[in-house]
Amino acid sequence: MEFNFTMNTRPYLLSITFILTGGILFNYSYAQRPNTDDGRRQGPPQSSSGRNFMWSLPVLKSLDTDGDKIISEKEIKEASKSLIKLDKNGDGNLTIDEIRPNFGPRPSRSEEDSTPKIKFNPTKPILVREILDHSTKEILKLLGAKGVTGAKKSELQNYKRLFGFIDRNKDGKHSKKEYVDNGRYLTSESRAGIFNASDSNNDGFVSEKEHIQNHIITNEAKIIFSSMDSDNDNKLSTKEFIQSKKLKDERLAKEVYSAFDSNSNGELTIPEYLRVWGMWARQ
Repeated sequence: MEFNFTMNTRPYLLSITFILTGGILFNYSYAQRPNTDDGRRQGPPQSSSGRNFMWSLPVLKSLDTDGDKIISEKEIKEASKSLIKLDKNGDGNLTIDEIRPNFGPRPSRSEEDSTPKIKFNPTKPILVREILDHSTKEILKLLGAKGVTGAKKSELQNYKRLFGFIDRNKDGKHSKKEYVDNGRYLTSESRAGIFNASDSNNDGFVSEKEHIQNHIITNEAKIIFSSMDSDNDNKLSTKEFIQSKKLKDERLAKEVYSAFDSNSNGELTIPEYLRVWGMWARQ
């Protein structure tokens, strides 16, 4: 796309410029939004950095000749003269490459992989089927688990859409290559953990049913964890677990907490809790 600054195009110049600028800004701010576990992007950056970024765009910097972050009537009248300064090759036209802001090179996959990460080194939990005459399935229900029956129709539809997006070859299952190697969200270590947890029959693939089940189990477990985390530090102490009154029998609550606390350090983190919860939910 090119723009030639002749007398005929000048009346439309400023409106075209701002449309382009808005599009560039939208793409930039969308790329900066954080991801959720299921891949969706959420919310714009919560600061004034967006406004500052606007005024760093080459087009606006060129128009704002006095640098006061206001485009005055005089600057509007001189717009074509100001913008032509962006014409790097002097051909009288502005191309997308000439007005596009420079965000710098994207890091390569090798650079991303070399970034230090906090690793979770879990102690493998012991498979328990019953605690004080209560089955683990029953314990999850007492804690508030509803499973598939508690999932909303809209949630199930979202999980199905996400499954289809990842299933690139449309064979009805996720392979490790599709989900772990070619995944775009989280770290490869996290994706591998999710894949292994989802593959409940250990056949090396994740079916749509397994994918949906994993999302339901994980999201429900996180909500219940959060409801017990009274100080919002993403950890559960024995005291918090007992005081939540999810399990009214204090002795049972202590035993269940000990089963969740795989490394027996008296502090329950979300990954540690989810590993045990997932095992119990899939029994």
